[in-house]
Amino acid sequence: MDNFVMVPTHLINSKIPRSAMLLLGILYSNSRQLGYAYGTNKYYAKQLSCSTRTITNLLKYLVNNNYITIVNGNSFKRKIYIRNNILIT
Repeated sequence: MDNFVMVPTHLINSKIPRSAMLLLGILYSNSRQLGYAYGTNKYYAKQLSCSTRTITNLLKYLVNNNYITIVNGNSFKRKIYIRNNILIT
């Protein structure tokens, strides 16, 4: 089975940076089973072939722009929720 990233089409033409859009797609894919994503920054950095610092910055961007919510952000057991409003056009 092929793996792929789903991104809402209305985000493609938005001002969201491409790397943030890809991370959002990965987070969405990872959150489909439990309702939230829980991967480490190292995991996401490997998926996007970038540094963990870049992932930290992208997550901050997504939080600050209301694309995601992070619960227990400083914990090993953090939960990353995709905000429902971004999934609707």
